[in-house]
Amino acid sequence: MSPEFFLVSLILAIIPGTGVVFTLACAMSQGMRGAIWGAVAGAVGVVPHLVAAGIGLSALLVAHPLLYDGLRLVGGAYLLWLAVQAWVQRSAAIEVGSVSASGLRIVTQGALINLLNPKLTLFFVAFLPQFVPANDPAPALTLGLMGLVVVGQTFVVFLAYGAAAARAGNLLRRQPKIMTVFQTGLAALFAGLGLRVIVGGR
Repeated sequence: MSPEFFLVSLILAIIPGTGVVFTLACAMSQGMRGAIWGAVAGAVGVVPHLVAAGIGLSALLVAHPLLYDGLRLVGGAYLLWLAVQAWVQRSAAIEVGSVSASGLRIVTQGALINLLNPKLTLFFVAFLPQFVPANDPAPALTLGLMGLVVVGQTFVVFLAYGAAAARAGNLLRRQPKIMTVFQTGLAALFAGLGLRVIVGGR
């Protein structure tokens, strides 16, 4: 496993996306507990795309545009639903635990955000194979190990984001109006991401 792969995959994990936004939302509303479960959700959400890329399911998305577009539209609609939830809960999020969700629910929601994003699958198809040597005697094993590295990096990076957001949330909860504004902005961000996924195409 090359140092180049480790560095590039780490940078890609650091670049904020919908998974990071979800982890920040969990951390802001539920403190460190939400940050941990949000990071777990981000890591779990990567696994299906790695599996799909490894066994060739992603080829179906390339060969069948309607399947790709259907998954993309469902993913965009789910982000819009999260935007509505963030809007409804913007006032209740002032106190830690007032918008409490079980760890299983957080992981399920976070994993769905990634699972319903077909671009991630196509990305892994294009990204991972570049770092497998042509003479590798066990390419499937190498891909699997790289996948575990990506999962681990995702968890660590998301946890760092979440920990910072949890700390910021503790401070913001002393200023209820600012916290409400943040939640409103979060709702708008989820809505914007959802609309971008819906109208963005491939």
